[in-house]
Amino acid sequence: MMFSGIVKEVGIVNNLQQREGILEITISTSSGLTVGSSVSVDGCCLTVVEKKNSFFKTEITEETLNKTNFKNLRVGSKVNLEPSLVLGDKLDGHLVLGHVDSTGEINDILISSENRIVKISFPEMLKHFIAPKGSISVNGVSLTVIGLKNNVFNFTLIPYTRDNTNLGLIKRGDLVNLEVDLISRYLINYLENKEKIYAT
Repeated sequence: MMFSGIVKEVGIVNNLQQREGILEITISTSSGLTVGSSVSVDGCCLTVVEKKNSFFKTEITEETLNKTNFKNLRVGSKVNLEPSLVLGDKLDGHLVLGHVDSTGEINDILISSENRIVKISFPEMLKHFIAPKGSISVNGVSLTVIGLKNNVFNFTLIPYTRDNTNLGLIKRGDLVNLEVDLISRYLINYLENKEKIYAT
């Protein structure tokens, strides 16, 4: 499945149920999802296992819980939703797989006119994949890195994104889901494997 990082709706977590290593989440929605559909929930590709008029259910494994901020979900939490792309859809953001690499922590939020400059600290393992002017997905939102220093990157949170995604609710210390740019991921992988091949 593929996404664009353009959030279509902010859903509300209505229920959380833990069972046999699975966390079942019920999320309110007005979108036309169907059972078996893939949906990006805060940037993580999940499968719709049940759908009613006003909500859908999805299941999260322990591995996904460990890699995402879903461990902090509560009833009433707001989550960014984007249905998967279909052939012919307009790509307004960048190609997003819905495979969360890790979480980042909100380091600081600065006010700049009507915008906010958000600083996020990230794990060392992502350092080679994040670059100034490059793309990154934060809670499923396609964003552009405007600054990078010492495992902290910045992005500009414009009023529209603030008002139409859950990024308008973030505060210092919060965890957000990060997915690095797809092109960056494959480029770094190619270069690392190329070095290994020539080294042998």
